[in-house]
Amino acid sequence: MHPQLSEHKTPQCADLIQKLNACHEQRNVAKFFGACNDLKNELTLCLRADRKERSRKNLDAARKKKAEVDRAWKDIEEGK
Repeated sequence: MHPQLSEHKTPQCADLIQKLNACHEQRNVAKFFGACNDLKNELTLCLRADRKERSRKNLDAARKKKAEVDRAWKDIEEGK
C-alpha cells in the first residue's frame, strides 16, 4: 500500500502515478488479479528512492545544524 499519491509531492514519480491510476481505472477487475503489479512495483521503487533522497538531505541538514550549535556552545564556553 502506498501513501496518498500526490503528483505535486513527488514530481519525479508523477508519470508512474498517472500510469498506475489509469491502469486501475481501465482494468477494474483485473487489477485485483495483478494486472497493475508491474507499475505498482516501479512506483514503489521510485517512491523509495525519493524517500531515501529526502532522508539523506534531512540528515545532512541536521548534521550541519548540530555542527553550528556545537560551535556556538564552544564559543560560549571559551568566553567564560
